[in-house]
Amino acid sequence: MLMTRAIGLFAAVLMALPANAETVSGNPGGQIVNFALHVAELRAAEEPVSFDGACDSACTLYLSLPAEQLCVSLHASFGFHLPYGVGARQNVVAANYLISQYPDWVRQWIEEHGGLSHTMMRMGAEEAAKHLPLCGVLA
Repeated sequence: MLMTRAIGLFAAVLMALPANAETVSGNPGGQIVNFALHVAELRAAEEPVSFDGACDSACTLYLSLPAEQLCVSLHASFGFHLPYGVGARQNVVAANYLISQYPDWVRQWIEEHGGLSHTMMRMGAEEAAKHLPLCGVLA
């Protein structure tokens, strides 16, 4: 009985998402330029993005999309840290770019948690859901 309800709920959530929705789950990030280009494509196409797991590092650029394009599940989380790996000057440029792209509520949360550092800081779904709709929940 419980399994049947769980499957029914999962199916309802999937049906509430458009067929072309992108789901982000377990994304460790990568090169900021690649994510910036992909986010620009999603913004232009107005494609929805749902978060259903970890979205870390450069992946957090998805949060720069309009809130109407995004939704979070209760399994979502976001990991923030300073960019690294290219060179000191480029890393500063990358960090400034990231911060400039985030919506105000993300920048404020980062600031309240000590700012970006080389240590990953994690925002949970409960915080993100204060600013983004929950996936599969009709308004």
